[in-house]
Amino acid sequence: MLSCAGSAELRAVQEVLVERFGVPARVMEEWMIFSTGSVLWGLRDAPDLDAALGALRIERTGLPLLRRVGERWKPTTVALQVLGPHVSKSLVELTREELDQLLSEAALRGTREGVDQGYVALSGPDGVVGCGLYLDPRAEEGKEEGLLCSQFPKARWKGFSRYLQEEH
Repeated sequence: MLSCAGSAELRAVQEVLVERFGVPARVMEEWMIFSTGSVLWGLRDAPDLDAALGALRIERTGLPLLRRVGERWKPTTVALQVLGPHVSKSLVELTREELDQLLSEAALRGTREGVDQGYVALSGPDGVVGCGLYLDPRAEEGKEEGLLCSQFPKARWKGFSRYLQEEH
């Protein structure tokens, strides 16, 4: 059942989207945050929205922003795509070839300077395309190179890979 996000959940939005990804706090202030337990949903605030939502029995509304993975919150691909113009940190720029390789192989080897281990926004030639997970060799003892793993929903990989091959 959908409920307004509590203080711990609002803190998660702050830590992940504002602090980790550099989305300005003023941008996130425009969103109402709801929770279904394992997913935090965002809905842009509008006049009379509270009254409209209160009059309906709603299970989900808005855009899935964060999904709980174990004990951590992971940004959803769609959230990073929508908020992409505001993302200024934890951003990995990929060429069209690197992006295609990541989609076909699910991972790219190589250390990324200036990128901290953890979830990152992946950016291609046309802007932010989704979420990745960067494993930094400096944080993993015995590792010689970093690893960038795709966090795209598997159902979208093939369609997105075809899109890239169409030479946009």
